Amino acid sequence: MSKHNIVKATFALLDDNGDLIKDATKGLSTDGIYVADHQGEGFSQINVATIEAAGTPGWGNGQIKRTAYGKSMPALTLTALDLDFKINQMLKGFTQNTNTGAWVRQLPKPHVAMIAESQSLDGNISIYECFNNIEFVEEASNNSTDTNNEVSYSTSLHGTVLAPLKPDIFLAANGVQQPYMVAKSNDANFKLDKLMSETFGGYTSSTTTTPGK
Repeated sequence: MSKHNIVKATFALLDDNGDLIKDATKGLSTDGIYVADHQGEGFSQINVATIEAAGTPGWGNGQIKRTAYGKSMPALTLTALDLDFKINQMLKGFTQNTNTGAWVRQLPKPHVAMIAESQSLDGNISIYECFNNIEFVEEASNNSTDTNNEVSYSTSLHGTVLAPLKPDIFLAANGVQQPYMVAKSNDANFKLDKLMSETFGGYTSSTTTTPGK
């Protein structure tokens, strides 16, 4: 189906076991969730590439008898109108130096979970694209001088989607795990709370979301 608009992007940091980090210092907020939808904040683009690649045909007797498909390797490109500075650094895995207060790159990268919500053309249906284990980089920082017009730089993040952290999530009907899930809010079996719990390492909606700013 066709879709449009970015409703919101929701993020969380997970530990190495795939559990939600619910801590305002080590995680993105006291309940672990950060919705990038504050004053002046939001995303102008969220693009998902290489969810699938065309298969390689297998020939026999002058005919295509089968097709071989490689693994799903989703890649993300996010462009922010604005994104909270601290949240941006934490998504990339930068840590704050106690001497200067500056943020410095640290490896390994954190495990970032994300749900991107868009909507149907009539606006009545929400579509959720889910990722459990992303590594984000900000490849460049561009600066230009203001003239009689303001020249601003939009944060651009590139994400590599890795395999989910727990073995029993993001499973297809045949039990094979995949790195990407997509859901539609009016499907018969759709349950947003379970979708968020699976994506965000056991998150429960019984806890009030903290903005994190």
